[in-house]
Amino acid sequence: MCSLKVFLIFVAAVIAVSCISSTSAAIFTQPAAIHPAYRGKCFDKITRRAMLPNKEYKPKGICAVMTCDILAQTINIETCPYVEMPGCEELPSDPKWSFPKCCPQFKCTDFKTGKEFIVSV
Repeated sequence: MCSLKVFLIFVAAVIAVSCISSTSAAIFTQPAAIHPAYRGKCFDKITRRAMLPNKEYKPKGICAVMTCDILAQTINIETCPYVEMPGCEELPSDPKWSFPKCCPQFKCTDFKTGKEFIVSV
């Protein structure tokens, strides 16, 4: 009987994770400013940062990762995916953590056993 409970918890966790893994992060693109003092780099006016092409930047206070595409003269911003998980409660995230650790986690309850488990996006 105990192994059946463990199996059911495992199945519920796999279902929850498979629901999440089918989602993808939101990716936004904004035009990069070309600043004469930073040749060959993208300049982000919001963070006031010059970025090397194809290098990831994780700005403080923003749960995202930014990359510079110098050829397209754009800055790509990847954020946490939006996830709806029935039977789960979104836990508060800490904006001090860098991406993707700052993305939300969910506390879910197994509908058969009533046991709770945590799922990370």
